[in-house]
Amino acid sequence: MSYAVERIAVAERTADLAPGRRTAAELRLDAEAILRRNWRLILATTVATLLFGLAFAVLTPAKYKSSAQLLVDPRGLQILKNDITRTPENADGNLVDVENQRYILLSRSILGAVVDHEKLAENDAFGGRAPGLMSRLFGAFGRPAVDRRTRAIQTLSDMVEVVRGERAYVLDVVVTSKDPDVSAKLANVIARTFLEAQIDARSDAAKRASEELSKRADDLRRQVQKAEKEVERFRAEHGLVQTATGRPLAEQQISDLSTQLGLVRGRIADAQARVDAVNKFRRSGQNVEALSEALNAPTIVSLRAQYAQAAQQAASLATQLGPRHPALMQAQEQARDARRLISAELDRIAEAARIDLARAKASEASLLKQSGAVRTVNDSDGSALVQLRDLERAAEANRVVYQSFLGRAKELGESQNIDTANARVISPAVPALKPAGAPASLILAGSLLFGLVLGSGLAYARERLDGAIRSRRDLAALTGLPILALLPLSAPAAKGKGELVPDQAAFRRLLARVRPEPRRGEKTVAFVGLAGDRTATEIIVTLAEYARWEKFDVAVVASGDTDKVAGALETKGRRVLGRGNVEVARLADISIGARAALRRFQQIVARADFVLVDAPAPIDDPDASVALDLADRIVLVLRAGNIDRAHLQATFDTLADYDDRLAGLVLVGDLPAA
Repeated sequence: MSYAVERIAVAERTADLAPGRRTAAELRLDAEAILRRNWRLILATTVATLLFGLAFAVLTPAKYKSSAQLLVDPRGLQILKNDITRTPENADGNLVDVENQRYILLSRSILGAVVDHEKLAENDAFGGRAPGLMSRLFGAFGRPAVDRRTRAIQTLSDMVEVVRGERAYVLDVVVTSKDPDVSAKLANVIARTFLEAQIDARSDAAKRASEELSKRADDLRRQVQKAEKEVERFRAEHGLVQTATGRPLAEQQISDLSTQLGLVRGRIADAQARVDAVNKFRRSGQNVEALSEALNAPTIVSLRAQYAQAAQQAASLATQLGPRHPALMQAQEQARDARRLISAELDRIAEAARIDLARAKASEASLLKQSGAVRTVNDSDGSALVQLRDLERAAEANRVVYQSFLGRAKELGESQNIDTANARVISPAVPALKPAGAPASLILAGSLLFGLVLGSGLAYARERLDGAIRSRRDLAALTGLPILALLPLSAPAAKGKGELVPDQAAFRRLLARVRPEPRRGEKTVAFVGLAGDRTATEIIVTLAEYARWEKFDVAVVASGDTDKVAGALETKGRRVLGRGNVEVARLADISIGARAALRRFQQIVARADFVLVDAPAPIDDPDASVALDLADRIVLVLRAGNIDRAHLQATFDTLADYDDRLAGLVLVGDLPAA
């Protein structure tokens, strides 16, 4: 296989090893490799978490939870029309009010009342034991002492939790303690204390509001009295007498006179009509008896009846007696007398009408005179009346406000003992039958699972963060170069400190992959040792031995002591039969540029079929560039267990100019495949 073909194959294998293209089986192998390399860490972590979980399950005391359910309806009960507290107008406002009640349940005022009611400050579980000698000695230099009641409130606060139901007006008062009976009792006491506190708060609010309104009502009463006194004083100063109806006397008199004047004028009109009718009948010669007053007068009616009777009797006698008969004459005289009486009565009626008319006109004149006098007085008091009305309006406004405040204060005072809150315990707390929290089996199972996950995570982090190369797959993925040979080490190989074993098969495979390419004119191979020891030199010496077996004339450019290299070659070469020649040159002589050394090196290279260069690490030795410039191909020598990711990356950065000459890797020791 040519060098170019080999590099293409290597690139393809490297791409296949890229993490983004790994198959499920390869990923499983990676995980298994990580677990194999770090099983002690995973086991230790799992055991530690199991022990911690076991200690937690054994040492943690059992806790019991009891819950009392409260219904807190912010809308309340509509007992009074004007309650002192406002009711939220929407659902969100109601939920906010319920959330406020949750905070009230957890407040120090409620918990303090519970502590006082149950005497929890005297309980060592809540108030704490009396401080010992050491506590008293060191307490002076530490935090200030806390009284038992404050400590009991804090302890109770840590035990209580209030949970609001989702979109509900229900609050769960949850108490957690070591005693189920204590948990249930405290939950019920807290709920009862909260309800009592709500009643007291509403009563206190109503009482305070009533007291404030009463104080303000007293001020308003004084203002009303002052305003009324001002009205009376002003009325007295200006002689503005007021009637029983509250109107000024002048206005009332004008109104009464106007009414009387209207009545009198009605009488005048009636009397004038009667007089005019009588005069009209007399002027026209008509009988006055046709007037309605005459027809309806009782006297006229009686006289007309007498006249009719007398006339009838006279007519009857006239048919029976002679004209000068005394009886007839007497009857005729009676008729004439009745007629005269009727005429006299009609004259009296007409005269009465004239008298009534005159009297009515006199009354009208008198009323007009009185009305004029009263109006004159009223006009003179007009400006005073305007001021009086302003004072009366101000007094009336103060009176209305005073009555409103007084009524509201009375209403609030009476509502102090009325509970309008719609809050009650819908489910009292009962002692729990089993402790809260996870059982020991679940804790241990969780600890085991957590330990496995934590240990695996630590193992993965260790693999990724410590910078070590732990598998041949990681090495190939990082470098992009093929592993040309795996050279074994003698014990202790696990720590990467064993001696190189001249495995014949391994070195023959390596020789087959780096042997010269005569057609391309490539016969110089540089081995760059990155292990920091003489591993690369040992590989070159052993490889030269096997090259001589192939009857290659070999030249070795040593970066160290050439005598030792030559001696090693001579020692190994005694076992070589039918071998090629070997010559040794020193890299230092070539690097200083001595003409004789360069000439000798050129002669050696010209005679050799295969040139092996022992190149130092490029980031550690400045002569490395000289060795690399001589090479047609470059092979990196790595020692398993001593590969640092950062150092390897820095080496490749230094070899960036020689990237086209990099042939592959030689791994001394063993790494897992994945």
